[in-house]
Amino acid sequence: MKLLFLTSRLPYPPFRGDKLHLLNILKPMSRRHEIVLVSFIQKETERQWIDELRPYCKRIELVHLPTWRSLLNCLGVVFSSTPFQVAYFRSRQMEKIIQQVVSEEQPDAIHIHLIRMAQHAERFRDIPRVVDLTDATSLYLSRFQQATRNPVKRRLLAEELRRILAYESLLTSFDRSLVCSPLDLIVMQRHVPAAKVEISRNAVDMGRFPPLDGTITADPDRLIFTGNMTYFPNADAAQYLVRDILPLVRREVPGVHLYLVGQNPPPSVRALAGDGVVVTGFVEDIRVEYARSTVAVAPVRFGAGTLYKLLEPLALGVPVVTTTTGIGGLDLKPGDDVLVADTAAGLAEHIVRLLRDPQLRRSLSQRAAAKVRELHDWDAVAGGIERVYTSVFAERHDRERVEAQ
Repeated sequence: MKLLFLTSRLPYPPFRGDKLHLLNILKPMSRRHEIVLVSFIQKETERQWIDELRPYCKRIELVHLPTWRSLLNCLGVVFSSTPFQVAYFRSRQMEKIIQQVVSEEQPDAIHIHLIRMAQHAERFRDIPRVVDLTDATSLYLSRFQQATRNPVKRRLLAEELRRILAYESLLTSFDRSLVCSPLDLIVMQRHVPAAKVEISRNAVDMGRFPPLDGTITADPDRLIFTGNMTYFPNADAAQYLVRDILPLVRREVPGVHLYLVGQNPPPSVRALAGDGVVVTGFVEDIRVEYARSTVAVAPVRFGAGTLYKLLEPLALGVPVVTTTTGIGGLDLKPGDDVLVADTAAGLAEHIVRLLRDPQLRRSLSQRAAAKVRELHDWDAVAGGIERVYTSVFAERHDRERVEAQ
């Protein structure tokens, strides 16, 4: 099968959740299928990563869309109903490149990553098309709106949410839409009941995240929080952890220290460094940072989908403390697989329990690791996507046969 992937960001380097999601699908799918990748890049320097993707892609086409052009696109839709994130990725050059690639490659199906890219595949109705939403954008926007205290930002988010809810109706013209969790599925079924939506879980390369073998000794007083710090929900969680949760933990465990690990920390996150808080910025190997830590903490207060900041430490066998939002996309049981709370005091209490109780850490991590490794292994996820396409092909064949009678 030849698959055309359309992406708004180049899936390399894999230091953001959306890029990691894409790469962890591309790699296993490329073993059995031909992959053609067409992607936007924001900077010309991103072309340096093409060689990293060539082993998985038969052909790669990149369209440079500078930030200034995207912002002009957004200004142009201020008085329309188009979502700003859709306008941000409008491009006549992208339309032209996709038309050329479709003509030359004759793909069997088109895999569109995120609703913002669906606009570039609307015309190809004779080709099976699947939109990989990853998560329910409307769920993320509504949670963000509720969480922010900035009145201007709150109003802008409300407007974007209104536009996205109306725009999601276009999904009914696509063969399938994919989300990564049962919660996101429920949201999409409620908002767009006529769309065909299925679950395709976020994938992890389990060969890269094997259970820890004790080669690296964990610091008994070390906590870790990870994420792309330019993503506002991560920056918010880092500040919440340092300012509200950590002081409560230190009342019981004075020597505890925290590592905030992730690329491009903004000034608000860098300012948290000091007094036992280390802001690392980018690290070469996130696995080492997890292995050196006793507890992974993910106090995310808004967002959607399934979080790699939970999947990766759990796959390794590092116990996790998180929120209801953090665990929302995972088939894990609070209290049995992870510890969950939605207040600073509750989160601090769980962290202290884990720091003091090695047996609790072992029991939690063993159960959670087994579930994560079964459900989120990238070969299993790729196989699920292949079954979706098989189903889509069968439906189209049946429809064509009926129409021909």
